[in-house]
Amino acid sequence: MTLNQLEQKKSTKLTVDEAAAIMQIHPQTLRIGLQRGQFDFGTAIQRKRWVYWISTERFIKYMKGGIA
Repeated sequence: MTLNQLEQKKSTKLTVDEAAAIMQIHPQTLRIGLQRGQFDFGTAIQRKRWVYWISTERFIKYMKGGIA
Protein backbone atom coordinates (compact mmCIF):
# COMPACT_ATOMS: atom_id res chain seq x y z
CA MET A 1 0.00 0.00 0.00
CA THR A 2 1.20 3.52 -0.74
CA LEU A 3 0.41 6.77 1.03
CA ASN A 4 -1.89 7.75 -1.87
CA GLN A 5 -3.78 4.47 -1.60
CA LEU A 6 -4.09 4.97 2.13
CA GLU A 7 -5.71 8.37 1.61
CA GLN A 8 -8.42 6.65 -0.46
CA LYS A 9 -9.03 4.04 2.23
CA LYS A 10 -12.02 4.78 4.43
CA SER A 11 -10.71 3.08 7.57
CA THR A 12 -10.04 5.16 10.67
CA LYS A 13 -7.15 2.99 11.86
CA LEU A 14 -4.16 1.14 10.42
CA THR A 15 -2.43 -2.06 11.34
CA VAL A 16 1.20 -1.99 12.38
CA ASP A 17 2.09 -3.97 9.24
CA GLU A 18 0.33 -1.49 6.93
CA ALA A 19 1.96 1.54 8.56
CA ALA A 20 5.41 -0.06 8.66
CA ALA A 21 5.20 -0.97 4.96
CA ILE A 22 4.39 2.63 4.03
CA MET A 23 7.19 3.91 6.27
CA GLN A 24 9.53 1.27 4.80
CA ILE A 25 10.61 0.04 8.23
CA HIS A 26 10.32 -3.32 9.95
CA PRO A 27 7.02 -3.76 11.84
CA GLN A 28 8.89 -4.54 15.07
CA THR A 29 10.67 -1.18 14.82
CA LEU A 30 7.29 0.55 14.66
CA ARG A 31 5.94 -1.52 17.56
CA ILE A 32 8.88 -0.55 19.77
CA GLY A 33 8.51 3.12 18.79
CA LEU A 34 4.82 3.04 19.68
CA GLN A 35 5.58 1.33 23.00
CA ARG A 36 8.10 4.08 23.82
CA GLY A 37 5.75 6.89 22.77
CA GLN A 38 8.01 8.01 19.92
CA PHE A 39 5.20 8.38 17.36
CA ASP A 40 2.30 10.79 17.88
CA PHE A 41 0.06 9.02 15.36
CA GLY A 42 -0.59 5.95 17.48
CA THR A 43 -0.27 4.27 20.83
CA ALA A 44 0.58 0.94 22.40
CA ILE A 45 -1.15 -0.47 25.48
CA GLN A 46 0.20 -3.42 27.41
CA ARG A 47 -2.33 -5.96 28.53
CA LYS A 48 -1.64 -9.68 28.40
CA ARG A 49 -0.14 -8.78 25.03
CA TRP A 50 0.68 -5.39 23.51
CA VAL A 51 -2.24 -3.79 21.67
CA TYR A 52 -1.54 -1.14 19.02
CA TRP A 53 -3.76 1.61 17.64
CA ILE A 54 -2.71 3.84 14.73
CA SER A 55 -4.91 6.71 13.52
CA THR A 56 -5.07 6.84 9.72
CA GLU A 57 -5.61 10.62 9.70
CA ARG A 58 -2.73 11.36 12.07
CA PHE A 59 -0.46 8.90 10.25
CA ILE A 60 -1.07 10.63 6.91
CA LYS A 61 -0.29 14.03 8.46
CA TYR A 62 2.90 12.62 9.99
CA MET A 63 4.03 11.10 6.70
CA LYS A 64 3.40 14.35 4.84
CA GLY A 65 5.58 16.20 7.34
CA GLY A 66 2.78 17.75 9.36
CA ILE A 67 2.34 17.65 13.08
CA ALA A 68 0.23 14.66 14.07
